[in-house]
Amino acid sequence: MRLPKNLTFRRKGKSFYWRNPVTKKEISLGQIARREAIAQAIEANHYIEQNYSPVLLLEKIKGSHEYTLGSWLERYDVLFQRRQLADNTYKVRAGQFAIIRERLGGMVLSKITTRHVAEFLEFWIAQDKKTMAATMRSVLSDIFREAIVEGHIENNPVTPTRAAKVVVKRERLELTQYLPIREAASAMPEWFSLAMDLALVTGQRREDLTQVRFDHVVNGRLQVNQGKTGAMLSLPLDLELVSVGLQLSAVIDRCQRASTTDFMLSAGIRKNSPNGSLHPDGLTKKFVAARKASGLEFEESPPTFHEIRSLAGRLYEKERGRDFAQKLLGHTSEMMTLKYLNTRGKEYVML
Repeated sequence: MRLPKNLTFRRKGKSFYWRNPVTKKEISLGQIARREAIAQAIEANHYIEQNYSPVLLLEKIKGSHEYTLGSWLERYDVLFQRRQLADNTYKVRAGQFAIIRERLGGMVLSKITTRHVAEFLEFWIAQDKKTMAATMRSVLSDIFREAIVEGHIENNPVTPTRAAKVVVKRERLELTQYLPIREAASAMPEWFSLAMDLALVTGQRREDLTQVRFDHVVNGRLQVNQGKTGAMLSLPLDLELVSVGLQLSAVIDRCQRASTTDFMLSAGIRKNSPNGSLHPDGLTKKFVAARKASGLEFEESPPTFHEIRSLAGRLYEKERGRDFAQKLLGHTSEMMTLKYLNTRGKEYVML
């Protein structure tokens, strides 16, 4: 059986490639069966033929062909940049825009229907990547919502689609599991055992933990600026998680004795870290090593370093109540988030 158009097999890598006739870019299908590659190529070709038909003369006369989703994305990006979000959010969103632009960018904005959106999302749903599907649905919905505001369309084609139900597969970290992992960490570099303690007593994300410096302690409080949400927290140094016998001031004192830099968690000045800070992935890798060294057995998706944050939240909820835990983690309602931001970013949330 001959290969369908746009599909190529390269003997050197023993892989199939499909060429997008609209963007002229090749997409690797990998080393899959010939029958499967043909089926995927036929499906992709059919999608292109259905959605990227030549512009009609009447559309050219009306000028309706000119304003595509790709054109609107340029304007939407300007609006999105005004929201003053975290740098990493803009970086992630840029990648999402690129995907949308590649697959839907050539379509006339006003002609995009719910069916087109559903087919776009089905790409991830079919691969059981429901988190990605839900994320892209949310992004698309906001893109079309802004287009309605500026008068380009009247209805949001994303609204009728169903959000993919995301099932969290990663196991939760329980205290009975944390303790042997923490014990295994004692045989590792001191900065890592300190990282586990600091993560548990503060409940902060690894990206924020690696940026905490000693000069962030002001008037007996540790000031934390959460990079992901922009939330500003002020943690008292006498903050204590009774169930594990950790007090924030004691952990910071140990960090001060161990660190030779301005950062509380540091492996020292190195070639790949001239200021002594750690990369968040370093915490993740060390946690995997400690988890394996602990001898504990988990199922397919064992907990990662990030799950220490969830454990901290659950322990603080038992000791101090849900409201305290939510403030500590930054898991506030939208109304509360707006209340915090209304202070022009000059006030810390006091715990």
